[in-house]
Amino acid sequence: MLLVCTSFIYSAVVNHEVRQIYHIYDENKELIDSAPIAPRKEAWLGTDKLGYDMLSKVLIGAKFTILGALTIAFLRMMVSVPLGLVLGTYFPKGQKYLTSLVDVFHFVPLSVVALYLLQPFLFLKAGQEPVYSLTERIAIEIVVLTILTVPVLSVLIGNETRELFKEEYVSSAKTLGGSKLHIIKKHIFPALRERFFILFGQQFVQTLIVMAHLGLFFLYFGGTIFPSEGGDPPKSVTNEWSGLIGGSKIFLQWAPWIPLTPIVCFAVTILAVMLMVEGFSRVTSGRPVYFKRKNTQTLSAEKKRLRKKENSFDFLDKSM
Repeated sequence: MLLVCTSFIYSAVVNHEVRQIYHIYDENKELIDSAPIAPRKEAWLGTDKLGYDMLSKVLIGAKFTILGALTIAFLRMMVSVPLGLVLGTYFPKGQKYLTSLVDVFHFVPLSVVALYLLQPFLFLKAGQEPVYSLTERIAIEIVVLTILTVPVLSVLIGNETRELFKEEYVSSAKTLGGSKLHIIKKHIFPALRERFFILFGQQFVQTLIVMAHLGLFFLYFGGTIFPSEGGDPPKSVTNEWSGLIGGSKIFLQWAPWIPLTPIVCFAVTILAVMLMVEGFSRVTSGRPVYFKRKNTQTLSAEKKRLRKKENSFDFLDKSM
């Protein structure tokens, strides 16, 4: 949230204009460096080949990237949680057939499907009036990336709901006359509430990864501007991070700091969310999600068993 707030404040101060440093001169007015400039005190994260400061770019694009991923993850949960609870509660027998049908989506790359669906809405040509406004393009991408994962997420929640209905305390509630809606409110939802937070964090991370994949195909969040002529790569309308990666990947060998800046921002954001999910899970349930530790008690017991086995070894021939 600190990064998002910084992005809003910085964008308001510079009026969404990226700082441009094309030449750097020394005290004697002699040229010492020109774009693309490697990271140095005048440009902490360096500049691209046109002299645009990479720090300014990632700060301006941070709010689009993070808030876009948060919105998509939130909408996925808002749609999938009620559907999953209904599936697991009212249609437990038919859910196995639905699970077999939805399993197909596990083998179809989400990025490829999104690429075909979003390409007509997000690709723009330089100098031409866009058909859709920026708000419309962002809304379309959010809706498409939300809908694509709803079937899989709903079935997952439905399976966990169905398993909870086999618990003894739920069976007792049913025996005492509790309706299915009452059981959902009083038993199922409270039992899955912590799980929902973990799923939300996982959906946020998955959304960032899909956005990064789409960026490699020049499909940027908010729209992609293709130059009318010349060999320049497509540009992102919003300077969001996946667009910075896709547009700068050609500089990976001779100016690596250009694509490395948004890649590091992506990695740090994903790591921060994973740590939040891990900490929440360990505090609430005591179980790790990403960073699983070895069971020291089990290892100690195994060592004792092996040591005891070694001590019990004896030669059959006592003369040896």
